[in-house]
Amino acid sequence: MATKDISSREQEPHKEDEKLEHLPGDIQERKTTPASESGHGDGSAEGEHQLQMQHIDSGDSDVGQSEPATPANVSGSNLTMEASRISGTGGSSGNMDPAGEEDDEEDEDGDSEESEDGDDDDDEDEEEEEQEEHHSNASSEDDSTSDEDEDEETEDEEPKLKYQRLAATLSETLKKDAVSAMAVSDRFLALGTHWGVVHILDLIGTDVKRFQSHSATVNELSIDTSGEFVASASDDGKVVINSLYTTEVQTFNYKRPVKAVCLEPDYSRKTTRQFVSGGMAEYLLLSGKGWFGNKDVVIHSGEGPIYNVKWRGSYIAWANEAGIKIYDCLSQQRFAYIDRPPGSPRADLFRCNLCWKSDTELFIGWANSVKIGVIKERSKMDVASGLPSRYVEIVCQITTDFIVSGIAPLDDLIVILSYMTDLSEIRNVDVIQEGPRKRQKARPPEIHILDIHGEAVANDVLSLFGFEHYQANDYRLEYLPAENPAENSFYIVSPKDIVVAKPRDLDDHIEWLVERKKYAEALRAAEQAGPSYAGRLQVNSIIDIGQKYLGTLMDEGRFDDAGKTCRKILRTDAQLWENWIYRFAEAKQIAAIRPYIPVENPKLSTTVYELILVHYLNVDQEILLEIIKTWPPSVYNLQNVVEAAETALQKDSGNRLLMESAAELYTYMKRFDMALYYGLLLRQPNILSLVKQYNLYSFITDHVLLLMEYDQHHIDTDPNIAEEISRAVANPDERSELGHIEGSVALGRIRAAVREAGVQTLAQCTDRVPRLVEQLNGYPKFLHIFLDAIFKKEPHEASEYHPLQVELYAEYDYPRLLEFLRSSTYYSVEKAYAICEARDLVPEMVFLLGKMGDNRKALMLIIERLGDVKRAIEFAKDQNDEELWEDLLRYSMDKPPFIVGLLENLGSHINPIRLVQRIPDGLEIPGLRNALVKIMSDYGIQMSLREGCEKILVSDTVELLSSLYKAQKRGLSFSDESDQVVIFFCRHAYHVDCLSAAVDAKTKGTVAASASPAGAHMAEAMSAAVERGVKLVYARPRDGQNGDRVTKDVASLDVPSTPPSAEKVPSKPGRKGLICPMCRNTAKSQKGGGERKNRDFVARRAGTAIF
Repeated sequence: MATKDISSREQEPHKEDEKLEHLPGDIQERKTTPASESGHGDGSAEGEHQLQMQHIDSGDSDVGQSEPATPANVSGSNLTMEASRISGTGGSSGNMDPAGEEDDEEDEDGDSEESEDGDDDDDEDEEEEEQEEHHSNASSEDDSTSDEDEDEETEDEEPKLKYQRLAATLSETLKKDAVSAMAVSDRFLALGTHWGVVHILDLIGTDVKRFQSHSATVNELSIDTSGEFVASASDDGKVVINSLYTTEVQTFNYKRPVKAVCLEPDYSRKTTRQFVSGGMAEYLLLSGKGWFGNKDVVIHSGEGPIYNVKWRGSYIAWANEAGIKIYDCLSQQRFAYIDRPPGSPRADLFRCNLCWKSDTELFIGWANSVKIGVIKERSKMDVASGLPSRYVEIVCQITTDFIVSGIAPLDDLIVILSYMTDLSEIRNVDVIQEGPRKRQKARPPEIHILDIHGEAVANDVLSLFGFEHYQANDYRLEYLPAENPAENSFYIVSPKDIVVAKPRDLDDHIEWLVERKKYAEALRAAEQAGPSYAGRLQVNSIIDIGQKYLGTLMDEGRFDDAGKTCRKILRTDAQLWENWIYRFAEAKQIAAIRPYIPVENPKLSTTVYELILVHYLNVDQEILLEIIKTWPPSVYNLQNVVEAAETALQKDSGNRLLMESAAELYTYMKRFDMALYYGLLLRQPNILSLVKQYNLYSFITDHVLLLMEYDQHHIDTDPNIAEEISRAVANPDERSELGHIEGSVALGRIRAAVREAGVQTLAQCTDRVPRLVEQLNGYPKFLHIFLDAIFKKEPHEASEYHPLQVELYAEYDYPRLLEFLRSSTYYSVEKAYAICEARDLVPEMVFLLGKMGDNRKALMLIIERLGDVKRAIEFAKDQNDEELWEDLLRYSMDKPPFIVGLLENLGSHINPIRLVQRIPDGLEIPGLRNALVKIMSDYGIQMSLREGCEKILVSDTVELLSSLYKAQKRGLSFSDESDQVVIFFCRHAYHVDCLSAAVDAKTKGTVAASASPAGAHMAEAMSAAVERGVKLVYARPRDGQNGDRVTKDVASLDVPSTPPSAEKVPSKPGRKGLICPMCRNTAKSQKGGGERKNRDFVARRAGTAIF
């Protein structure tokens, strides 16, 4: 079993001025002389302590049946402790003999005598211990290494409890008195002393009230559950119950020393006011109020003194010399008996310790035996047979190597206050020894924490004041349960000292880890409490622990781990962040903390951020660029960083990372011109979008060459452009955006450069062309690309540079030279001809000669230099010069290939007969026959096309004439003041009212006539006449008329007259006087002025509307 012994056991125990090591919880040892020393009776123990099976009787040993128990088989060897010898007799302080008070006084006198004898024997003890130490040194040297390992393991085990000594006024109280009993509640503490005083203390040990209730030692105290009454039992034979809030005091005198007392639960709230007590009178009394005063009921008697009693719920458990019994208040009967283990020391030698964990679970510690009993219900069959309804089952039974001075539960563990002694001495306590007894000083008590199997969980050595002079019964362990098991309290009581033990909480755990420099574990433990945890009194705060942990990591050289931990530890404390960043900088380990530096919440000073940036500016520009892209620009001074970057670029102008960093910084500063500049140097894609977005045209006009190089780089690196050029070279006949490049990759690259973003952006600056051209002087290729882009966008822009472009086209894009010469009129033809002549560019020379008017020379160049009949014919067609045609025919007469070419390509431009008649007789012309056949075939096709066109023209003309005729027959309606008039194309005008009367006549007359066979015949005759007239107009010329067309007057054509059988169609409405109603109807009444008025109106309307 691992133990935590903080006392120095190897030191000589007789030296009173020696101090022990510090206890957990800062308990320090003080040398105090006890007010009195207790006498103890002798006892004996038999054999070795082992685990045994326990049988529980249902009542006294001679009554009822026993219930088998199931103890845990735990060897006492698991709890091995360092042994030391004790001297003197065992016993409890203030024990009284059954013979009476005189024996008690004699025991006290004996104790004082023994104390004096012990002082006389100090020298002998010292000599003997020195000899023993001398003999033990030889064996201890061999085991030194193993002892050191065990010590290290012990130090690494964290204790389960923390300890704190009660201070306040308690030390003053105990200067002249000693504690003999104690009871605790969640509101106060109660102490009983050897002088018979009951002290009421607050939870920190301050004496707030006292009762002089007894004249002898107080053996037991009991506090009711509400904390209003305190009962005390004393050797003076009295039980006194004091009210803390009233003057009520109840005194019960039993004439014999009372060793145990316990108030019933809820004593203050019940009218029965019962309590149970027992002592040297050897009976257990249940006292309470009756009808006629106090009533005492003997629960049990006849088995020796009552040493301890505990009441929980409806169960009362007590201990006497025979063992432990349990009484059920509801059924008013005893139902369990737990006997003492065989071979146990005398019952009066060591006090029995009882503690209820719950209403049904009882912890028992007596001498070196530990048991746990659980109350259970019997089956109905057993109850029917006469057995009690309940029984106790022993679920745990442990034999220890020490004396149990107190016992209490801790979750599923057992807390034991142990008195460390050599059990072999206890076995011989009744053996008569020769010579004086040598008394050894006692060892300090210990707290042992065991599981239910007896395995040690923790062990703490307690250095209490005056422990050298105390025996097992001088110590007590009082248990104060709480709602939260982690807040349970254990009060360790000695005559001169009281120590409070509590389960260690998170703060204690963290503090223990920090003391051992286990900062990582401490930090994890603190984080489990959540982000709001700050530690007790800020001692164990996460920040404090974390900083210690960071310092340890850095001292160990684990800088990366330290950097990762910073965010978790420093959190939002800007000052701490800055301090640690400077510390990392001093250690030249900025890289370890850089990824974790916050840029907001908290935001640090700009100096810190600039420190990081400048560091990476000089060390690692790649990380510098990453930082610039990820950190917001507001956290540092942009101007300072830009100046540092520019300074670095002056030393290393080709550093792309620095340029990219500068571009990002200038973008943050909204210096988009400089961002564009570095972007062009870096050839960044889409960087030219800044030009239009931020109107940077004035900037690019000063950096034309940079843009042209930017485009060239894109052409050189873009795989799509390379693929397009390769496709155009491989398939020259395939249509491509690059045009016909004649299989030249260089020409394809130039054509591709013209459409690039950079030159297209420059082409938009038409008002700055001279300035741009000036910068491109000396770079003719770039100049050609730029001027070509402008020419394609707007041919008339930059016209003053067209003469220069002639030579540029001839040099870099010859296939488009002729197109340029034809499109532009802003160059000198003579100079252009000289350029072409110098380069022997015949097609361009032909064009320029034609433009200069020297057609004959141009034609001769085509015929002599090019030998291209088609080109010659096309040239003649373009010039449309009869003399040129004559020269072409005359030149071709002695050249059969030209004759055949002319026959095949003349078409309708000249009469083929003219060419055939001029062919010399006897001239052999290969392919003449095929050429003539082609001419005849073409002529037939031409004739067929002409006839078809004539038919289409005649049909269209007739249709158009019919539409015109119908349109001219329609009238137009006009209104003037009160008159509404209809005017026809013939200028005849009618009132609308006059025409309305002719509706019937229209249906019977005009409409009927037009629908009659005679009317239809007349319409057909007129249509036929019109068609014949149109055909005469488009008739082909007859032979011998030299192309003059035969025309006739269409008006002279005879229109068939009305057939005799047709009815006469009236030319006017049938109503008399309807021809000119505006004139005739008004002329009868108004002649002269009225008639002129109507004529003027008609003329005005007709002229306005029709003409």
